[in-house]
Amino acid sequence: MAGIKPFQGIRYNPSQVGSYDDVITPPFDVISPEERELLHSKSPYNYTHLILPSEEGGKDKYAHAAELLAAWLREGVLRQDDEESFYLLEQQFEDQQGRRHTRRGFFNIAKVPEPGEETILGHEQTFRHKIEDRLALTKTCKANFGAVFCTYADPENRLRDFYAPMDTREPDVSATTIDGAHMRLWRVPGDPEVSRFFEDKTLYIADGHHRFKTACVYRDEMREQEKPEGLQPYDYFLMGLVPMEDPGFVVFPAHRALNLPDGAEVSTLLNKLEQWFEVSPTDEDLAQQVQSASGCVIGLAHRDAGRYLLKLRDIDRTELLGDDHGPAWRDLDVSVLHRGILERIMGVPEGTEFVYEPDPGKTLDLVKSGEKEAAFLLKATSPQQIKACADAREFMPQKSTYLFPKLPSGAVFYHHAS
Repeated sequence: MAGIKPFQGIRYNPSQVGSYDDVITPPFDVISPEERELLHSKSPYNYTHLILPSEEGGKDKYAHAAELLAAWLREGVLRQDDEESFYLLEQQFEDQQGRRHTRRGFFNIAKVPEPGEETILGHEQTFRHKIEDRLALTKTCKANFGAVFCTYADPENRLRDFYAPMDTREPDVSATTIDGAHMRLWRVPGDPEVSRFFEDKTLYIADGHHRFKTACVYRDEMREQEKPEGLQPYDYFLMGLVPMEDPGFVVFPAHRALNLPDGAEVSTLLNKLEQWFEVSPTDEDLAQQVQSASGCVIGLAHRDAGRYLLKLRDIDRTELLGDDHGPAWRDLDVSVLHRGILERIMGVPEGTEFVYEPDPGKTLDLVKSGEKEAAFLLKATSPQQIKACADAREFMPQKSTYLFPKLPSGAVFYHHAS
């Protein structure tokens, strides 16, 4: 069963740090080096000092982060709540077209699944080298500074009353992060009915696969080291949950820009595409046409040959994509692009570098400027497709989804040593 529960979260003390805008941030992995420097300079207590620490005083960056954490707790910059709680989260944001969205969920801690348990499912492959950094930080600080972003099904809206405080009282925390998202946080009692609701639920990782894997590896290493009896604080990790039915749970596509293989002619490519796709040249808004079209439709922009809509013909997809993956994987437009167009039709070699860009305008600008020869625009992968691939234990192609905004870092976190 999926085990989630309330916890005594650690939060900033506003009397010490001032504006929450100056300390709460996006997750570490979406902060550029330039943004890191900017955030470091905004406040000596900015969360990047913990999640993207620097070497200082002859100590490595992880030891320095642990020293900062201990000092901030000792000095009251950070305070632990006195009761186990859930933390309701609202994020308001704009998409690339300027449309406003509101997404609601909550922070909790979740039990790391035991070997063989499949209560938390992902859709992305993880790599050990990407885990090492967060694992080192977790070991030295004994904390989950960032949450794993998961989703769950609640078609009957059974948790409606749980979320009600968001509409009846002012939030405990309010901040606008550097990515432009506005977040609000409410601390609420740890209602056992909420934990019971999730006992028979499967949870799906939307973002943070490597953070989840880090929690698993850390739990295993600590068990091996301590050989404890019973559950320990490190058997749990920080999670943010959002219902997949929430209208603000929006998944954006990650478009691709690239150069064609050496010697490849665009005219030859278009002829090959005709076997599998209806190829239609267009002078209209390519991104809008892709999004509004039905079925599998992919946009192609070429530096010299113009723009085209590629509509997959009514075929058995195994003919184009093979049968080494199941129907959930073959249903993805991004699978049609990678396996069908890039690998089979274009012969793009393994290891080819792509530019992944969620903004279609910026993607097309890469072609217009001549920086890249071609670009492919995609529809967004739906939450239902994410669930279907996770249920089928199928890993999606790399960068199949782009979640915005990420869950904020620094609004509340989980300290194993507390």
